[in-house]
Amino acid sequence: MVRIMTVFCGILLASNALAGTLGEASATGHFIAGLSAGPAWASANQSQTFYLQDDVQKTYTADNNRSAFASAELFAGWQRALPAHFLGQAILSQVGIAISGAGRAKLAGDIWEDADPDFNNFNYTYKVQHAAVAIKGRLIGHAGRFIEPYVSGSLGVGFNRAYDFTITPKIVEEVAAPPFTSHTTTAFSYTVGAGLQKALTPQLHAAIGYEFADWGRSNLSRAAGQTLNQGLSLGHLYAQQLQLALFYIV
Repeated sequence: MVRIMTVFCGILLASNALAGTLGEASATGHFIAGLSAGPAWASANQSQTFYLQDDVQKTYTADNNRSAFASAELFAGWQRALPAHFLGQAILSQVGIAISGAGRAKLAGDIWEDADPDFNNFNYTYKVQHAAVAIKGRLIGHAGRFIEPYVSGSLGVGFNRAYDFTITPKIVEEVAAPPFTSHTTTAFSYTVGAGLQKALTPQLHAAIGYEFADWGRSNLSRAAGQTLNQGLSLGHLYAQQLQLALFYIV
């Protein structure tokens, strides 16, 4: 997937540099600004077993329930038309910088004391909040038609804050261990998407689309008294987003 994204962004950058004329709109490039927002859902929580101390081992079993949260993105870039012979149809390319953020993805599960399912006495929850800065591009087909389909992709740096780790006893008599502490991880992130857009005016365009995002790594830090390993961690946290967007072409 990473190789595909790299090739896709390379095509966008090259096409933007080589763009030729295609009607009045392609005589020169145009600055474009966009704002998108919509609901998102995160997945890829994983069960984990590790030692917190030499004689303390626990299993954290993952609950795959998904909760919705908000996501938003600001985009600023440059739009140009591709040569008329490219793919045999009128196509526009957009390349720019995207700054995105997402609300609280909630992860949850059970805790097995001593990694034994017979001692499943606690629940846990924590949240991950994501922000990213990326190079993003879009290829828009059938430019100038009533409806214009597009594909998009981005490569960038994500900032994933894992926080608010909470342990809840299932039995009143049980006493919870100290919680893991908050931590922010810097990670490679990418997105791929597709959708449809329509011109409301020559300058203003509205779009609706789907986007898949890999937020990258995230982890919690050690709890008080913990001497081995770190807190819960994920190599990838995936999000699916429904995006409603407005773009303004200068």
